[in-house]
Amino acid sequence: MANYPKDRFDEFPKSVQRRGAHRAPRTRLSKLGSWLIALASVLVLVAIGVGVMWAIDRQVQFTASLGSNKAQPTQSASATPTPTPTPTETTPEPDKTMPVTVLNGEGSGGLATAGSDLLTADGWTIADVGDADSYDNPTTMVYVASEEELPTAEAVVATLGFGSAAVNTDYAAPGTVVVVLGDDSLGLISG
Repeated sequence: MANYPKDRFDEFPKSVQRRGAHRAPRTRLSKLGSWLIALASVLVLVAIGVGVMWAIDRQVQFTASLGSNKAQPTQSASATPTPTPTPTETTPEPDKTMPVTVLNGEGSGGLATAGSDLLTADGWTIADVGDADSYDNPTTMVYVASEEELPTAEAVVATLGFGSAAVNTDYAAPGTVVVVLGDDSLGLISG
């Protein structure tokens, strides 16, 4: 053991007064206080985050409109309404000779064949039957490439008894009809 010179800390004082840094062990209350401060800090930060997100949500409105992006004209209260002209054009007739492709967009076996059989029985020309790129289509969609061909797509919807018609050049080439059968078409194979 090394010999060091004695100093004032080597002997305990007789009085209660202490010298140096002496700490008592932490109490349960002081340990709990640290946890409560941390929990309160987390709650405050979460509340601030929720408040900021709420404020952003109220300022920014997202619309899920997939239709046209045309601005709707507004009318002032003093404007006189103009009468709507009666259309003089005749509605184009559906063309049952347009080639129709029927795709299974639901995944059940035989669904596209059942859909093509129904359309063939009504006089439609079936060009192809197959599977769609995905099987997560809730609604049957009938696609054509232009507004002029839309009456033909609507006639296909009427023959099927379900679905919606739409113009979509990503699916249909000009002069063709593409039917993507969805979950609403399961009655074709269950009946």
